[in-house]
Amino acid sequence: MSDPTSAVKLGTSNQSLRSGSFTSTGYALKTFVITKGSTDELREILEKRVDTAPEGFFTDAPIVLDVSEVSSPQKLPFEDLKKLCREHGLFLLGLSGITDEDLARKMGQSGIPVVNSSRYARVREENFKPRVITKTVEVEVEKIVRDPEPMLVIRRNVRSGESIQAPGNSVTVLGSVSRGARIIASHHVIVLGDLLGEVYAGSPKNSHDPGTPQAFIYCGGRFGPTFVAIAGNYQTADDMEHEHLPMDSGREMRGLIVTWDGHRLNYMRCRDFTNQLTQHTI
Repeated sequence: MSDPTSAVKLGTSNQSLRSGSFTSTGYALKTFVITKGSTDELREILEKRVDTAPEGFFTDAPIVLDVSEVSSPQKLPFEDLKKLCREHGLFLLGLSGITDEDLARKMGQSGIPVVNSSRYARVREENFKPRVITKTVEVEVEKIVRDPEPMLVIRRNVRSGESIQAPGNSVTVLGSVSRGARIIASHHVIVLGDLLGEVYAGSPKNSHDPGTPQAFIYCGGRFGPTFVAIAGNYQTADDMEHEHLPMDSGREMRGLIVTWDGHRLNYMRCRDFTNQLTQHTI
């Protein structure tokens, strides 16, 4: 009859095992890669890979999920994933692919084990090492040129109830702004379609910021906003009714540009505004 302890003694180099001792292991864990992080995705994987495998191949097997491609691994429904694995005869031990030290610590505090493979463990260790500056260079800077901020482009209509905010940016809407919608930008606002909602151009970033008085609002379609503002200087729809706004033959305002001259908001047809710029240039 074989010694019942022989399997335990294998690989110990004739050293006696001590209770509570710490040893490195060579355990092999099966890993499934997920990219979306949903229970539906994992269920589909298990039905294709586990349920169709030969009998006994995955029975009570411990597994790890590789979540390196999941956008927000800290939001994974870990308990639901663990329960789903158990329904298919597996034990979910934890998640792999976490290389950010702060994220790994937060997930551990939330009860989600991080079981990184050696590859991800090395990356995590490198990220955790302090960066050492070995050389400093003094450079005399004559002039700092700040790169222009990118423009936020909305390639659709902005629906009622939506609020588009672009601190530090200009906004271009390749559609219309519905009544009840709101656009807030630190620079210009360009709407190629109808403008029927609220628009804040040159918007101050805080109480100490004067905003951008040079900002403008352009509307290529029907102009009928409920509120316009440039650098905190605003007018409501009622205020605009008392302005002598340029009307088309159909009593509609189209193709307007709104600017601030330091005293009041000005409403001009784009062609008139272009002619004015040309005259100043000549």
